[in-house]
Amino acid sequence: MDIQHNPTGTLTSASGARALEQDVRNYAGLVRSFVLKDIRTRYAGSLMGFFWTVVHPLLELLTYTFVFTVIIGVSFNDQYSTATNALFLFCGMVPWLCISESLSRCTNSIRENASLVKKLRFPPSVLCTCIVLSEAFSQVVRFSLLFGAALLVGHGLSGHLVLVVPMLVIQMFFALGIGMLLATSQVFFKDIQHLLGPALMIWMFITPIFYPASYFPKQFSPILMLNPLSHLVGVYRELILNHRVPDWGSIVIFGTTALLAFALGAFTFRRHAVEFPDLV
Repeated sequence: MDIQHNPTGTLTSASGARALEQDVRNYAGLVRSFVLKDIRTRYAGSLMGFFWTVVHPLLELLTYTFVFTVIIGVSFNDQYSTATNALFLFCGMVPWLCISESLSRCTNSIRENASLVKKLRFPPSVLCTCIVLSEAFSQVVRFSLLFGAALLVGHGLSGHLVLVVPMLVIQMFFALGIGMLLATSQVFFKDIQHLLGPALMIWMFITPIFYPASYFPKQFSPILMLNPLSHLVGVYRELILNHRVPDWGSIVIFGTTALLAFALGAFTFRRHAVEFPDLV
C-alpha cells in the first residue's frame, strides 16, 4: 500500500485523511460487501436475527430505567413520567452503544484480520471503516425504535429530526478517528484492549446518559465541557425529544473534536499501516 507524502517527505494529517478517503472510494464495493457480511454474520444462526440489535439495548433500558428512575428517583425534568424518562435514557444510550462498540471492535480489527492485512493489495483502513458503518446501521435501527416510542409515549417528533442525519455523519467521523488510533496502538501495545474496558466505563459514567447534565457537580464542570459525548448526547436529545435547535456551542465543540480526531486517526493509521503486516 503506498502512502501519500507531502513535499518534505512526512505524512501530514490532511494527506492521511485524503489517503483514507481515497481508499474508501477505490474499494467502495469491498467496503459495502464487508458491511453487509458483518451485519449478516453477527446474528447468523440466532432465532431473532438482527432484532437482537433492538432487544439488547431494550433490556438494558428496562434495567437502567428501573434502577435510576424507580429506585434512585432520577428525573430529567420534574414534569416527566417514568416513560418519558426512559426515552431520555434511551436517547443517550443509543449513541453511546454505537461509539463504545465501534471503539471496542476497531481496537482488535487489525490483529483479528491478520491474514487479510498481510495481503499486498488489501487496505487495512477498510476494516475500521466497515465496523463504524455497521455500528451506525445498528444505531439507525435503535433510533427508529426511539422515534416510534416518542410517537407513542412521548411528545411526538418534529422537523428538527432532519438534523440527526448530519450529526450521525459527524459522529461516524469521530468514532472512525478514535477507532483508527486504538487499532494502531493495539498493533504495537497489546495492553490497549485491557485498558479500553475500564476507560469506556469511566467515560460512560462521566457522560450525562443516566442523569441530566444539571446533576453534574459544578466543581467538575470542566470535565463535562471537555467531554465530546456530553455535547453529542445533548444535541440528540434536543433534536429528537425537545424539538428545538441545540446550542450551537455544543455542535461546534463536537464537530471540531470529531474532525480533529479523524485527522489524527487517519494520519497515525496511514503512517504506520506499512508496518502492520510485520507486526500482526
